[in-house]
Amino acid sequence: MNSILSPSLLSPPPVINGPKVGDILVSCWGYEACIAHWAQVVGVTGKSVKLQYLGASDNHTGPMNWESTPDLNSAGKTVTKRFKPDGNSYRVKDSSFATFYKWDGKPISCYNYH
Repeated sequence: MNSILSPSLLSPPPVINGPKVGDILVSCWGYEACIAHWAQVVGVTGKSVKLQYLGASDNHTGPMNWESTPDLNSAGKTVTKRFKPDGNSYRVKDSSFATFYKWDGKPISCYNYH
Protein backbone atom coordinates (compact mmCIF):
# COMPACT_ATOMS: atom_id res chain seq x y z
CA MET A 1 0.00 0.00 0.00
CA ASN A 2 1.32 3.43 -0.97
CA SER A 3 0.77 6.34 1.35
CA ILE A 4 1.78 9.98 1.40
CA LEU A 5 1.95 9.85 5.20
CA SER A 6 5.26 9.58 6.96
CA PRO A 7 5.96 6.07 8.32
CA SER A 8 6.24 7.61 11.80
CA LEU A 9 2.61 8.76 11.49
CA LEU A 10 1.42 5.33 10.43
CA SER A 11 3.07 3.44 13.27
CA PRO A 12 4.10 5.73 16.13
CA PRO A 13 6.90 4.47 18.37
CA PRO A 14 5.81 2.77 21.58
CA VAL A 15 6.02 4.67 24.85
CA ILE A 16 8.64 3.02 27.06
CA ASN A 17 8.42 3.84 30.77
CA GLY A 18 5.21 5.80 30.23
CA PRO A 19 3.58 8.15 32.70
CA LYS A 20 2.57 6.96 36.15
CA VAL A 21 0.51 8.69 38.81
CA GLY A 22 2.95 10.48 41.10
CA ASP A 23 5.57 11.31 38.43
CA ILE A 24 7.04 14.78 38.87
CA LEU A 25 7.62 16.72 35.64
CA VAL A 26 9.70 19.82 34.98
CA SER A 27 9.90 22.26 32.08
CA CYS A 28 12.37 25.11 31.72
CA TRP A 29 11.91 28.26 29.71
CA GLY A 30 13.04 31.84 29.44
CA TYR A 31 14.71 34.46 27.27
CA GLU A 32 18.11 35.07 28.85
CA ALA A 33 16.69 32.98 31.66
CA CYS A 34 16.08 29.42 32.78
CA ILE A 35 12.95 29.23 34.90
CA ALA A 36 11.63 25.84 36.05
CA HIS A 37 7.92 24.99 36.04
CA TRP A 38 6.66 21.93 37.91
CA ALA A 39 3.75 19.52 37.59
CA GLN A 40 2.72 16.16 39.03
CA VAL A 41 0.90 13.40 37.16
CA VAL A 42 -2.39 12.79 38.98
CA GLY A 43 -4.09 10.63 36.32
CA VAL A 44 -3.27 8.64 33.18
CA THR A 45 -5.72 7.64 30.45
CA GLY A 46 -4.73 6.19 27.07
CA LYS A 47 -2.60 8.88 25.43
CA SER A 48 -3.25 11.64 27.97
CA VAL A 49 -2.12 12.63 31.43
CA LYS A 50 -3.88 14.74 34.00
CA LEU A 51 -1.33 17.17 35.48
CA GLN A 52 -1.55 19.25 38.61
CA TYR A 53 0.72 22.29 38.50
CA LEU A 54 3.05 22.68 41.48
CA GLY A 55 4.85 25.66 42.92
CA ALA A 56 8.60 25.85 43.31
CA SER A 57 10.81 25.73 46.35
CA ASP A 58 13.73 27.99 45.47
CA ASN A 59 17.13 28.21 47.12
CA HIS A 60 18.80 31.45 45.99
CA THR A 61 22.50 31.07 45.27
CA GLY A 62 23.08 34.59 43.94
CA PRO A 63 21.20 37.78 43.03
CA MET A 64 19.84 36.26 39.81
CA ASN A 65 20.54 32.55 40.36
CA TRP A 66 18.74 29.85 42.29
CA GLU A 67 18.18 26.12 42.51
CA SER A 68 14.58 25.04 42.09
CA THR A 69 12.77 21.92 43.32
CA PRO A 70 9.04 21.20 43.32
CA ASP A 71 6.92 22.23 46.30
CA LEU A 72 4.85 19.08 46.76
CA ASN A 73 2.59 20.85 49.28
CA SER A 74 1.39 23.38 46.71
CA ALA A 75 -1.49 22.36 44.50
CA GLY A 76 -2.36 24.47 41.49
CA LYS A 77 -4.60 24.13 38.46
CA THR A 78 -5.23 20.66 37.01
CA VAL A 79 -5.10 20.18 33.22
CA THR A 80 -5.29 17.25 30.79
CA LYS A 81 -2.62 17.03 28.10
CA ARG A 82 -1.35 14.48 25.57
CA PHE A 83 1.97 12.75 26.14
CA LYS A 84 4.43 11.50 23.51
CA PRO A 85 7.28 9.00 23.59
CA ASP A 86 10.73 10.46 24.13
CA GLY A 87 13.55 7.91 24.13
CA ASN A 88 13.07 5.70 27.18
CA SER A 89 10.53 8.07 28.71
CA TYR A 90 7.86 10.56 27.63
CA ARG A 91 7.25 14.29 27.24
CA VAL A 92 4.25 16.58 27.63
CA LYS A 93 3.87 19.98 25.99
CA ASP A 94 3.76 22.69 28.67
CA SER A 95 3.26 25.65 26.32
CA SER A 96 4.20 26.74 22.81
CA PHE A 97 7.75 27.35 24.08
CA ALA A 98 8.34 24.72 26.80
CA THR A 99 8.00 20.96 27.28
CA PHE A 100 7.64 18.91 30.46
CA TYR A 101 10.04 15.99 31.00
CA LYS A 102 10.20 13.53 33.86
CA TRP A 103 12.27 15.05 36.66
CA ASP A 104 15.45 13.20 37.65
CA GLY A 105 15.22 14.29 41.30
CA LYS A 106 18.10 16.79 41.17
CA PRO A 107 17.61 20.55 41.76
CA ILE A 108 17.30 22.58 38.56
CA SER A 109 19.86 25.38 38.25
CA CYS A 110 17.88 28.50 37.30
CA TYR A 111 18.80 32.09 36.40
CA ASN A 112 17.18 35.28 35.14
CA TYR A 113 19.54 37.90 33.75
CA HIS A 114 16.92 40.55 32.89
